[in-house]
Amino acid sequence: MKKVSWSTTLGSVVLLLICLVAVNIMAYFIPLRFDLTEERLYTISEGSRKILDSLKDPVRINFYYSRSNSELPPNFKIYAQRVQELLEEYETLSNSKVVLEVLDPKPDTEEEEWAQKYGIKHITLPSGNTVYFGAVVSMLDQEMLLPYFDQRREKFLEYDISQSIQKVSATSISKVGLLSVLNLQGGRSMIPGQPPAEKWVFLSELEKSVTVENLTLTTEEIPDDISLLIIIHPRGFSPRLQYAIDQYVLRGGRLAVMLDPNARIDMASPANRFGQQPQLASDLPELLKKWGVEYDATKVVGDHLHATQVNTGQGVMSFPMWMTFRSGSLDKEHPITAQLENLLFVEAGSLKKAADSYTEFTPLLSLSSKSGLIDAFQLRFAAPDQLSRDMEVDGEAKAVVGITAGVFASAFPDGQPVKEKKEGEESEEETPLKHTHLKKATVRNSILLFSDVDFLSDQFSVQKLNFLGQVITQPTNDNLNLMLNAAEHLSGNEALMSIRSRGRFSRPFTRLLEMQQQAQQRHQNEEKLLLSQLNEVQQRLNSLLESAGDQGQKKVILPTEVQVEIQKFREEERQARRKLREVRKILRQDIEKLGQGLLLLNMLAVPLIVGIIGVVVYRYRTRLRRKTIR
Repeated sequence: MKKVSWSTTLGSVVLLLICLVAVNIMAYFIPLRFDLTEERLYTISEGSRKILDSLKDPVRINFYYSRSNSELPPNFKIYAQRVQELLEEYETLSNSKVVLEVLDPKPDTEEEEWAQKYGIKHITLPSGNTVYFGAVVSMLDQEMLLPYFDQRREKFLEYDISQSIQKVSATSISKVGLLSVLNLQGGRSMIPGQPPAEKWVFLSELEKSVTVENLTLTTEEIPDDISLLIIIHPRGFSPRLQYAIDQYVLRGGRLAVMLDPNARIDMASPANRFGQQPQLASDLPELLKKWGVEYDATKVVGDHLHATQVNTGQGVMSFPMWMTFRSGSLDKEHPITAQLENLLFVEAGSLKKAADSYTEFTPLLSLSSKSGLIDAFQLRFAAPDQLSRDMEVDGEAKAVVGITAGVFASAFPDGQPVKEKKEGEESEEETPLKHTHLKKATVRNSILLFSDVDFLSDQFSVQKLNFLGQVITQPTNDNLNLMLNAAEHLSGNEALMSIRSRGRFSRPFTRLLEMQQQAQQRHQNEEKLLLSQLNEVQQRLNSLLESAGDQGQKKVILPTEVQVEIQKFREEERQARRKLREVRKILRQDIEKLGQGLLLLNMLAVPLIVGIIGVVVYRYRTRLRRKTIR
C-alpha cells in the first residue's frame, strides 16, 4: 500500500483552483444567465425581442450616470447597476443594432454639458453635488429622452426603454381618434373661479405610443387614417355622429367604447354643475342593439364578492358598487387582460349578450354570482350602507368589460339622418360624404366595450407625488394598463403589451409571513386581556378623579382612603402598561428571531450542504484511489 504524497495532494488543490479561476473567466466573457423566478421577471420579454428584431438601423443609447460620485446612497447604486445591466442586455440581444455608451457626467466636463443639453434631469444631494441618472435613445434624426430613472417606476423600467426604442425606430405611428364630452386635454376651466383642469394621465401615456387626434362632436365622417376610435362617455351624441361611428365600424374600423350609468367624473362639467337634474349616464342604444349587446343606462351593478373597502365618514365598509378585481377574475387567455392583477371599477353598468343577438360576446371582466343591480339615481340620495342592503343579488351572468364580434349591420339602414336645425337657423348646403352608405359590413369586426368611465380618470387610477419639484405619477392599480393594452392591441401595436405589467408581481416570503402571524396570534389574547384591564383601570380612575374634582371645587379635603385608592389605581395602570410593553417587545423579538433564523439558514445551510457533499465525495474518491493503488 502506497501513501498519497503531500505534493500530489497540493498539486490537486492547485489544479482545482486553476479550474475555478478558468470557469469564472469563461463565465465573465460568455453571456450566459439563468432566470429561475416563476414569472421570469429578469428576462427581457418577447415584446422587447420583437422590437429589437425589427430594427433596420442602429439605435444609440447614451446612458448618463454619475458613477464617480462618492455620496450616492447604497440603494441608488444597486438600482443604477440594475438599469445598466438591463441596457447591456438590450445591446447583447440586438446583434449590434443597439449601441450603448455609458457616460459619467462629472462636474464641469463635456459629458455634463451634453447631459444638460439633452435635458437629463439632475437631483441635488444634501452636500450640494448634482447627480445625473437618465438616458437618451436616438436613431438617425429621431430622439427619445428618458430624463430620470426613478426607482419608484422600476416595474416599468423595461417598458420605458422598449417604448423609447420603438418610438425612435418606427417608420409610421398609429393614429388613434378620441370622441368624448369630457375635457380630457385639461386647460382653462369653463367655470369661473375654478383652477385649470389637468390633462388626463391616460391621454399623456397614450400619446407616448401613438398619434392622438381629438375629434369634435360635430364630426360627420371618421377619417380613414384613424386606426382606432376610442369613445369615452358618449352622453348626448347626435344621430349624425352616431351614424359616422356606425359607418366607421362597417368599413372595418376598430372601436373601443366606454359607457357609464353614473359617471362621477362628469359631475364637474358645467352642464351638470348648474343643472337641477344632472345627466351622468351615457348610452348608444341604437348602436348597441345592432352590436348585439344588452346594457341599461339606468342601472348600476354591484358585486359583494368584489366589494371595495371605503371610508363613508362613519366608518369603513365593503361597498359593492366599487368593485376591486384581482387576477382570478380576469380573462387570462386574452392579451388585453392576461397580465393584469388589480383593477378598480366605480359604479359601472352591466354588459351581456342580447337575447336575440347573432353576434359573439366574450366577457373579459366578469362578475360573480353575488352581483346585482340597483337604480343609478339612488346613488345620489342613499347612504352607502343602505345601497348595499338594497342591492338584490340576481345570480345572472354580467360583465363590465367585453368584446362583441360579428358581421355587423347598420343601425341606420336608410342612410345618414337629416341634420337637426335649430329654430331660426338657415339650412346649409351639406358636404357630401367621402364613402358610400353601407347597410352591412363585408368583413367580421370586433368592438371592445367598457361599462365604466371613472376607472380611467386620475382620481381612481393614479397617485401624483411631488419629488424635488417634479410631479411623479404612480399607478395605484392596473386601470391605466388595461386601457393602454386595449389601445395598443386594437391599433395593431401589440409588441409592448407583454412588457407593460412586468415587475408588478408581488413576491412575499409567504412562509415567513405565516410564521409571523402565528407568533402574533400567540400574544394576541394576552395583549387583548391587558388592554381590557388597562381600559377598566383607566375608567375607574377617571370616575374617581371626577368625583374628587367635584369635591375639590367645594374645597373639601380628600379622605385618606380616597387618596390611597387613587395611588392604587395609578400603580395598576403603570403595571398594566409595563406588561403590555413587555408583550409587544416579546412579539417583536420573536419576529426578529424568525428573520434572523431564516437569514442564518440561507447563509449557512447551502454552504454546509455543499461542504458535506464535498467531504463525502472526497472520502469516496480517496477510498477508490487506495483500492486502485493496492
